[in-house]
Amino acid sequence: MIDHNEVLLSTHDAATLAAVIASLSPRDAPLPVARDELADVLASATVLAPEVIDGDVIGLDAEVTYIELPSGHERTIQLVHPASADASAARVSVFAPVARALLGRRAGSHIPVALPDASIDELHVVRVRGGRPS
Repeated sequence: MIDHNEVLLSTHDAATLAAVIASLSPRDAPLPVARDELADVLASATVLAPEVIDGDVIGLDAEVTYIELPSGHERTIQLVHPASADASAARVSVFAPVARALLGRRAGSHIPVALPDASIDELHVVRVRGGRPS
């Protein structure tokens, strides 16, 4: 049975994220606690070879469509390395709260969140496309 709440990362994504985390001091991170929270995601993730991770798992460069609950508003974003972030193109840095919540999850997940916009209680992942090649 699939555990939709398990956080899965490829070895490639885990190494990339570890390098990003290591390159920033806590003061340099885009958000005061973002570095530590991303490190917590990495520490709690199950890390697997890229070829054994299903295509519905959200990794770096994946395009994700999710629904914000309870409003029902649907959004599509791409999770990216911080240097590639561009809000106007819906390219969201892994340091952003929504990206940290989605990282390593799979289509079908219902993820409780505490985002700056308190009107959002949960994210429901509808679709995952693409991502980094192995």
